[in-house]
Amino acid sequence: MTISETDLEKYPLEVLTNFEFSGELERDIFRLNHVIVDGTWGISQGALHQASGRSAALNLGSAKDFELEMGINAEGEGGWYLLYGFKDGRGHGLYNVTLKTSGSPWFISQFARGKGIETSDIEIARYDCRGNEPLTVSVLDGKLTAQINRRVLIEDHELPNYEEGDIILGTYDTKYGPKPLKIYGIRLRRPRE
Repeated sequence: MTISETDLEKYPLEVLTNFEFSGELERDIFRLNHVIVDGTWGISQGALHQASGRSAALNLGSAKDFELEMGINAEGEGGWYLLYGFKDGRGHGLYNVTLKTSGSPWFISQFARGKGIETSDIEIARYDCRGNEPLTVSVLDGKLTAQINRRVLIEDHELPNYEEGDIILGTYDTKYGPKPLKIYGIRLRRPRE
């Protein structure tokens, strides 16, 4: 089943069809590169996944401070990203790419005018996803914390010039194609005090 515009009443998600941005290393075939969304999303065996195209994206909502919990399966080669505070081409992002020879690095990045800001693309951790795992990403008072399967990827990282904006989840094309990401649940809420 492919999620179309008519299915949006069932899900509090916006399927992005006209979305484009570039990472700092836009010519690198593995890192967050030049992303042009051309794909669709589908549901099978209870999981939301990319059904077609080389890149697909979902707008999960808009917030300044938030806590996002997802059940994900991010096994397999390819890349995926989460943008937050993203508005008019400005914002921040967390992304992960799995490579055949050098593991699964996680990066943070900052954007302006739809492009990655020079020297903002920084590796923060290495973690190979195995099966279905819980991922939690939160921003509180302009600081990012992210963990997967109880492994802290980054904690209380200061986000320069952070403002309210969209929270966008997507996949991107690499030499191996897009990540075969599967989502088993999404909960977006205000952070717990």
